[in-house]
Amino acid sequence: MSVLLCVDIGTSSLKAALVSDLGRVAAFSRISFKLKNHDTTYIARLWVQALKEAVEDLKQQVCKTNSNGLSDCRAIVISGNGPTLVTDDGLTLLWNALEDTNPPQLPQSSQGSLFMPRFALFREHFNTEFNNASTIFSGPEYLIWRLCGAKITILPESRYSRAYWSEQVLVDAGIDPDKVPPFVGPGHIAGNFSCSDNDINLPEGIPVIAGGPDFTVAMIGTNTLSPGKLCDCAGSSEGINLCTDRPLTKNNIRTLPSVIPGLWNAAFMLSQSGKKFAHTRKAYMDQTGQECDYKEYIDYCFENKESDGYKTMTELAGKIKNGLNEILLLAKENNVPVYDYMMVTGGQAKNQKWMNLKQDILEYKLCVTESPDSELIGDAVLGFYGLGDFDSIQQAADKLVHIKDSL
Repeated sequence: MSVLLCVDIGTSSLKAALVSDLGRVAAFSRISFKLKNHDTTYIARLWVQALKEAVEDLKQQVCKTNSNGLSDCRAIVISGNGPTLVTDDGLTLLWNALEDTNPPQLPQSSQGSLFMPRFALFREHFNTEFNNASTIFSGPEYLIWRLCGAKITILPESRYSRAYWSEQVLVDAGIDPDKVPPFVGPGHIAGNFSCSDNDINLPEGIPVIAGGPDFTVAMIGTNTLSPGKLCDCAGSSEGINLCTDRPLTKNNIRTLPSVIPGLWNAAFMLSQSGKKFAHTRKAYMDQTGQECDYKEYIDYCFENKESDGYKTMTELAGKIKNGLNEILLLAKENNVPVYDYMMVTGGQAKNQKWMNLKQDILEYKLCVTESPDSELIGDAVLGFYGLGDFDSIQQAADKLVHIKDSL
């Protein structure tokens, strides 16, 4: 049995796991970024250190359990949040930074791009740094570069170019195309790990593999890759996603390509859902002067159903129910059969009480994978596919993704 080191860069923390070629997690670690005054301006500079700490944590865990360890690791696979932009100096514009700021006007050719408005904001607010940067990376690709020296941009599938950019789109917006690394596909072997500049306790020379944006690897890690499959990606923001064999259009439904050629993903988005719940936890800790982790706070909410936290959970579930109903209606109008269950990934998937509440409110069967951090399983799928162990992403997902029978 071989393992991969799978790494996903979140907004506030880095998650890493050793995942086997059977899709089993041998060890898991989560490292929060040590920010000063909550300033994320150079947060990308913290990613290497967080990975180093995660590797040491994983190493201790496998030593205790005698599991396959880092010496057996065949490759590193990196994914992360987006659309985040990072300069080669580590200056970072997170996907949710300046989210209430309207970007400067862009040419018509930028319409439909998720990244071009972020480029415009980055250049407007950090003009000198933007112009002086030799390279501008798309989020996790910055860490890939730090680990192996390769400059790439991970394009989930060729049809995604409109949601990203083309050379002409960059030129039209006044951005030097040479600043932006070329596209590669998920599973691409970017280069080989070098520990000389990183001081990370990993085997020298193992492949560093492109995962992708967290959204796409979550779809892969829940095997939401066949028409009619549903997935609720519940993190800082939240989205109900339906895999279809055709684009579905409606005012509040966003359709993007699937990572599987010929398929699409229709999504109802609810911005800041997890963030709103996090705010109620912070308010509770500020009011009581007591620190509590999310499990403790969720337990408190269920014991105190008049609390702001419980009200927020039920309110968000109600909005997600509305979104699910819209997706189901749109599917029915377009004769798209839908599965009778929906996968859930993200922090909510780790809490049984929250999941039961949500299932009751949605009146729809919810399922989770054996590893609720589906981004990491998605990374493993892409890693073993990239190494040639499987002929396709779908084949790898069918082997590595394991769904629990029930909540």
